[in-house]
Amino acid sequence: MKTKIIVAASATTLLILGGLLEVQQYVSSQITSGVEREMPNASGISVSIPFADVLGNITSDSIKSVNINIESFALKENGTETSLDISASNISKAKPNLVGSLEVTATVPVSTIVESSGFDDVQIVGNTLEVSIGAGGLGTAALIPKYSDSQLYFELQSFSILGNEISASSLPADLQNEIKSKSQISLTLPNGLKIESVSLSSKGLSVKMSGSNIQLSNLDFSI
Repeated sequence: MKTKIIVAASATTLLILGGLLEVQQYVSSQITSGVEREMPNASGISVSIPFADVLGNITSDSIKSVNINIESFALKENGTETSLDISASNISKAKPNLVGSLEVTATVPVSTIVESSGFDDVQIVGNTLEVSIGAGGLGTAALIPKYSDSQLYFELQSFSILGNEISASSLPADLQNEIKSKSQISLTLPNGLKIESVSLSSKGLSVKMSGSNIQLSNLDFSI
């Protein structure tokens, strides 16, 4: 008798879990459709929601939390291709869909950074941009991304010539200013978002932003 009860309980649990999985897939597909509608320049959209939030997302008037990955998002102003990682919480189901809390990491591909850097013989090494400087490329400068006053730019971290490293602090200020002005890129953010950090990796230049009460259809910026 006890075995039958255990089997019945297990079967019931599997049915419930199966139902919740179907609900999770349905909610994810609805969110995906909403993102496609609000962000027509996006492609390669994938959505994940915590399993524990499935029932609450169905019964409440908002989505508790969701992670959205967008493989390609073309910026409206210049068509620059970026990838987006979005973490959103307290998303209103009523239109317009307002996101209570939003974190977005936009990554611009390496090729775009190299083309727009203003330097010759450029490569990304670790978290720095390495460029050749001087006659015949005798010197190598390691640059790191910075953000200030709506401008992305690169700052000299270190400099080496013929294998001998020179600290950036010992170099003329004019050189730092020249590198900054040559590499400046204007960045226009959507209303309500602010820059948290900028970083460089093998994937490209990543800009992390955050904000509150953001409408997805307004999630566009220019680089």
